Amino acid sequence: MSTPASDLDAAWLLHQRPYRETSALAWFLTLDHGRVDLVVRGVRSRQSRYRALLQPFTPLHLSWRGRGQLTNLHLLEASGSPLWFHGEPLVCALYANELLSRLLPADLPCPAIFREYSLLLHLLTETEQREPALRRLELALLAFLDQDLPQTDRDGQPLRPEIFYSWVHEQGWQPVHQEASASTPLVLDGASLLAILKDDWRAPATRLAAKKWTRWRLQPLLGSRPLQSRALFYQLASSAGRATHQTEQTQARQTPAEHKPWPAAALGSSQ
Repeated sequence: MSTPASDLDAAWLLHQRPYRETSALAWFLTLDHGRVDLVVRGVRSRQSRYRALLQPFTPLHLSWRGRGQLTNLHLLEASGSPLWFHGEPLVCALYANELLSRLLPADLPCPAIFREYSLLLHLLTETEQREPALRRLELALLAFLDQDLPQTDRDGQPLRPEIFYSWVHEQGWQPVHQEASASTPLVLDGASLLAILKDDWRAPATRLAAKKWTRWRLQPLLGSRPLQSRALFYQLASSAGRATHQTEQTQARQTPAEHKPWPAAALGSSQ
């Protein structure tokens, strides 16, 4: 891999880890070259001009010099303001970074993935847009890895909305007349599959089907090593559940007895 120092490429930082005493190895997602792995010399020293820039979720421009596996970052500059996340949006952003770091091959242009990743970061704070944007990124990654969602069944017939389909390994979608079971663990309805292919995310069933599909296809690629970001999401959900329970208990203790809501049974039914 080699590029003239004058050629700046749009980029996002996916991951970094220490390298030697003051440097770092950094994985970038770039617009024109895909994932690029670079040595950032001296970035961990206090005098480094790049220390504040080498942060995730900051739009960047960069260039590099050298050949081989240890190519050096030459120029790094911000192309916009950093994006700040907390809670579920932060965990989703970390998940996207981890997924691309682990599965995206280096030095292969993937402008569709760069576009979907950039869009995802700008939509994470919008609750209704967060899940569709995440699924679009996963689908773009799977398509890049030749694991895209087929538009026909295994016999080459177009998917039909009224039919359920079971995924058969190395064959494709097989029409079935039952829900998922031990013998057919992944069964999805044709209406949801067609909605995914049309990028129509309005129905909750479509979002659920897309989540099942992407998890099913990503798991063999990820292997047995669990995703750290997924563990963070479970911790976040558990903490939120405990916080909600504690809040309800506090409110119950603070509400005077004469002002507490009447039980539904005491109120009777209007029907």
